[in-house]
Amino acid sequence: MKNQLILLLSLSLSFGVVAQKKELKTAEKALKKKDYAASLDQLEVVSALLEYAAPKLIEKYYYLKAAALFEDGTNSAQEELAGEAYLELLRFQKESGMKKYVQKAAEDLSRIVQSAVAKGSTLYNGQKYNEAAQKFELVYTLSKKDTSFLENAALASFYAKNYDQSITLYKKLLSIGYTGITTQYKATNALSGEDMYFNSQKDMDNQVRLKLASAPEVLVSESRTGNIAKNIALSYIAKGDQDAALKAIDDAKKIFPNDYTLIISEANIYFKLGNNKKFLELLKKAIELKPNDPQLHYNVGVLTLEQGYAEEAISHFQNAILLKPDYSDAYNNIGVSILEKTKPIIEEMNNNLSDFDKYDELLLQQKEVYREALPYYENALKYNEKSPEIMKTLIGLYELLEMYDKQKATKSKLDAL
Repeated sequence: MKNQLILLLSLSLSFGVVAQKKELKTAEKALKKKDYAASLDQLEVVSALLEYAAPKLIEKYYYLKAAALFEDGTNSAQEELAGEAYLELLRFQKESGMKKYVQKAAEDLSRIVQSAVAKGSTLYNGQKYNEAAQKFELVYTLSKKDTSFLENAALASFYAKNYDQSITLYKKLLSIGYTGITTQYKATNALSGEDMYFNSQKDMDNQVRLKLASAPEVLVSESRTGNIAKNIALSYIAKGDQDAALKAIDDAKKIFPNDYTLIISEANIYFKLGNNKKFLELLKKAIELKPNDPQLHYNVGVLTLEQGYAEEAISHFQNAILLKPDYSDAYNNIGVSILEKTKPIIEEMNNNLSDFDKYDELLLQQKEVYREALPYYENALKYNEKSPEIMKTLIGLYELLEMYDKQKATKSKLDAL
C-alpha cells in the first residue's frame, strides 16, 4: 500500500510537470503573437504548480511573466510591474544559477529604467513634480546603483509639497550612506583641444599614453550629505514643524557649521517663533558669511531700529544702500531712524510750553532733524515713485519746513495716483 502511494504521488508530479510545460508553451506562443493578456492568463494557471517545478521551468515562468507585462515597452502603465517582474527573475537566477534569460532580462530592465529616467525628466521640466518623483523613485527601485535618482525623487516630492515623502526619501539617502560624490576623468583632446571625458582612469591614462590626449584630471565632486540634511530641515520648515526643523538644522550644522542657507533658514524659524533676539543674532552671522547681500543689512537694520538703536540701524541701512543704490526702503528707514531723534525734543517742548524762548529753541532743533531726514525720504520716493506712504510723509515734512511749493507738487502727485 505504501509503495502504491509513492507511485501515485510520482504519477501526480509527472502529470504536473507535463501540465506546466504545456501551459508555459501556450503562454510563450501567446507572447510571440503579442497577445499579452492571453499569455498572462496561461501563466496564472502555471503559478499554482510552481512549488514542485524544475528550476528551468520556474526561470521560464518568471521570464514569460516579465516579458508579458513589459509588452515590449509599448505600455508605460505596466513599467513598474514589469520592472519588478524582471527583478524577481534576476533574483531567482542568482539564487538558482540559471542563466538562460539573463541577458534579455538585463536589456529589457535597462529599457524600463531609461524610459523612467526620460519620463521623469520630462515631467519634472513640465513641473509635474508628483509624477516625476514616482518615476525617479522607480529608477532607484529597479536600479539600486542609481542612487542619485532617489535624491531627484526627494527634491521632486518637495516641490510637489509632499513634504512627508520628501523627508522619508532624504532620510533613506542618509541611512544608505549616500554622499552623491562623483568622479570624472577629464583630459584634453590632442587634435581638437576640446575636453574629453572617460569612463575610467585606465581609459584616460591609455589615451594620454598614446598622446591622443593631454592634461589629465580626476574631478571629484563635493559630498551632498550636508545638503541632504539641510533639505530635510527645509522640508520640516515647509511642513510647519518648527521643532523638527530646528533639530534637523542642528544636525545639518554639525556637517556644515557655516552654511549660509542653513543659518538663514534657522533665522527665519526664530522670526516665526517671535524670537527677534535670536533672529538678529543669526542675521549678523549671515552677514559675516555673505557681506555683500543688501537684503541682509536691511533686515538687520529693521530689527536694530525696532530695539531702539537708531544710530546702529542707520549704519546697516547705509550699508544696504552702498550695495544697492536704488534701495528705496533703506532710504525710507534712514529717514524713520533720524526722526526718532525728535521724540526727546517733542517731550521737552511739552514740558516748556510756558517758556517761549526755550520752546522756540527746541522748535528750531526739531526742524533741523526734519531737514536731516528730508533728503532720505526724497531719495526713497525717487526710487519708488508710486508710494503713497512716502508721499504723505514728504507732504508733512514740507509743511513743517514751510516748503509749500514742494508740498503742493507732491500732493498733486498723490492725488493723481
